[in-house]
Amino acid sequence: MTQQYTGLQILRFVAAMLVAAMHITQAVSIHITGQGESHYWGAGTAGVDIFFVISGFVMTVSTRGVPARGPARLGAAWVFMKRRLLRIVPLYWFYTLLKAALILALPFLALKSSIEPAHLGASLLFIPMASPWGLVQPTLPVGWTLNFEMLFYLVFAVAIALGAPRMRFCLLVFLALFLAGQTFPQSVPLAFYAQSIIFEFVLGVCVAQAMMRLGSPSPALGILLLVAGLLFMFGVGWNTDGERLVPWGAGAAVVVLGMLWLEPWIARAPGAAQLSFLGDASYSIYLSHTFVVPATVLLLRGLGVVDATAVLLIAGAMVTVAGCVSHVWIEKPMISFFRRYLFRTAPLQYQNAGNSPAK
Repeated sequence: MTQQYTGLQILRFVAAMLVAAMHITQAVSIHITGQGESHYWGAGTAGVDIFFVISGFVMTVSTRGVPARGPARLGAAWVFMKRRLLRIVPLYWFYTLLKAALILALPFLALKSSIEPAHLGASLLFIPMASPWGLVQPTLPVGWTLNFEMLFYLVFAVAIALGAPRMRFCLLVFLALFLAGQTFPQSVPLAFYAQSIIFEFVLGVCVAQAMMRLGSPSPALGILLLVAGLLFMFGVGWNTDGERLVPWGAGAAVVVLGMLWLEPWIARAPGAAQLSFLGDASYSIYLSHTFVVPATVLLLRGLGVVDATAVLLIAGAMVTVAGCVSHVWIEKPMISFFRRYLFRTAPLQYQNAGNSPAK
């Protein structure tokens, strides 16, 4: 029986909208107030850290029934990886190729963007590479987070195949990558992965292990954790250009745990199903908002709407609507289409815990 975490679904939507809000404020600064691209709400980047912690949690809980011994673990690792590829790759490739097509067709609309075949290929294969505009970013810039996600999935799949303890194995591999990146900074991929944000997946694994072993206390305690985590992330005024593991990763882990403890209340709350759907659409929101935000802001400016708050609210609503449309009309049909090729036979079954948040 698949277990659904409505609270995590809602949190996924919130995380996607935090990132969107950051980019909306940046677009407002560029096109409305004229302050330039360096002026934006930097705290919105914490949405990425929430995604990573949720990803570590769900990957762990969703594979708790995978056999740790015997040849079946190899098949389980392959099924796990195919499910992740199915969930992540088609929509990402769609929006990456759409971005490339728009750059080629309408280059005057692209800010600091151009196409080089090698870089486009690396982007599609989730390989960190310096972009034509000088940053280590894929063609679709928000895809930098998916480079981390795919690495985590690969390491996690190897842990399943080896029957190794997931938390310990991931921690050791990430620590080795982190140290290698510090030792060989001239390697772009190693330097890219040598960031503390990589350990946020392990924090999610820790949260899952704690939940599976200790269970959930009174939901009332979840409120205290949730408030504490949010205050730690957003109420202290951290330097958003600095270290991410603290406060963003640690705070995100506390917020995720708080939402999990609140699950009995959240699941029964009015509108829970609708909010859960927005969580399903969070991956589409995350990828599509980079197209919707500049188009909406430019349109509003052309219509004479120059109030920053109004633009923020309208653009946020448009991002949500467009993401839901993308989820229903693009993402889900693509998954259904490619599932027929990735799972020609019935996949190995094991107990899981719902959809991945790493969308």
